[in-house]
Amino acid sequence: MKIPFWPKSRAPKPEAALSAAPAEAKPEPREYGITGTPALGGYLRDVGEYNPELEGLRAFSTYEKMRRSDAQVAATLMAMKLPIHAATWMVMEPVNATPVEKEATAFVRDELFEREVELDAVIGNALLMLDFGCAAHEDVWEIDAGWVRLKKLAPRLPVTFSRWLVDSEENLAALEQYGAKADSYVTATIPADKLVLFSHEQEGANFAGRSVLRPMYPHWFIKNNLYKVDAIAQERNGMGVPWIKMGPGAMKEDREAARTWLQALAVHEKTSIVLPPGWEFGLEGVKGDVRDAKDSILHHNMMISMAGLAMFMQLGQSESGNRALGETLGDFFSMALQATAKRIERALNWGTIARMVRYNFGEMKRMPWIAAQDIIALKFADVQAALKDLAAAELVRPDDELEAWLRQTMGLPRARSPRELRRAKPDGQGA
Repeated sequence: MKIPFWPKSRAPKPEAALSAAPAEAKPEPREYGITGTPALGGYLRDVGEYNPELEGLRAFSTYEKMRRSDAQVAATLMAMKLPIHAATWMVMEPVNATPVEKEATAFVRDELFEREVELDAVIGNALLMLDFGCAAHEDVWEIDAGWVRLKKLAPRLPVTFSRWLVDSEENLAALEQYGAKADSYVTATIPADKLVLFSHEQEGANFAGRSVLRPMYPHWFIKNNLYKVDAIAQERNGMGVPWIKMGPGAMKEDREAARTWLQALAVHEKTSIVLPPGWEFGLEGVKGDVRDAKDSILHHNMMISMAGLAMFMQLGQSESGNRALGETLGDFFSMALQATAKRIERALNWGTIARMVRYNFGEMKRMPWIAAQDIIALKFADVQAALKDLAAAELVRPDDELEAWLRQTMGLPRARSPRELRRAKPDGQGA
């Protein structure tokens, strides 16, 4: 603990300090500061965004182009999403759960896994926060024999988000949408107590978050133009520049005809020309050193993957890289996946699951929660070696639960009546 320093002239006497101390210190409940996030009329403005094309809702159209048209962007997003889709999502109960807590856990598990809620679609909708910076779904409830049950977790696409309505303390009060419904366009307002919002890298009260595509944008933009330049170069110079040297006696009409034919020339299996006597025809190739767009495109692809922490995708496309480096990059990427999964877990647990438990069981200090497991596929050889070392150190002992987990992890059938083991007996012990 750091002891405060007072100059001698201002240092209080011990008895004065004791007499001035309150009988019971209480914190000041008032909130003085602000986040500084401008939300004028519900329209958020990212003061740090310097590109007007990527500010606010205008950025969504650009992100749509990027994720739909660019293979590297699409592959990077898939690398960030598919392991979370493939994870094992489970509803966990509190340690030493009471009967009510066990009943609440069973109820939540039944609602999310046994009824009409397609959890994989819910996870896929939540992962749109990577594409756009934010995503949301609305809890739609129904009453069934006195129970408040989920009718559906309705996705609310980010491209429909219009305004963020906040209260005086900058908490989200409601989300306003504008989009198509049936055969018309409508404005819809979803109150915060029916909304589950997934935000990626939210800063302050900027509920729109920040898309992982934002740092990829300059590389996508330059690479997109490089592809256009390369396509034009291939079209113009792929066969060389055609030329005709006219013979003596050429007239103005011959010159115009030759120019027209050269401008319209295209490579085709039936392309041909008949020249008058003394005329010459040829194709002039590009001479000297020419800047190849391939190296620049490879660089920008690498930077796009780096922005998504998926640098391992570039291994094998360059002269550098080895297996050890790939494993190191993969471990770092797996931590990023865990962080993304925890964002989804936290939003679901504080939103949908907390409401479901409160509506059916009242206020509970400990509630069930959803968690993602096995985000990264385990290598069985590594598991086998680890279990062997742990068993030798007497830290793990085989039991039915461990065997069931191993069988499930390896994709083996469930255990049935085991056969009698027939091992060769040590020498000297008989048959």
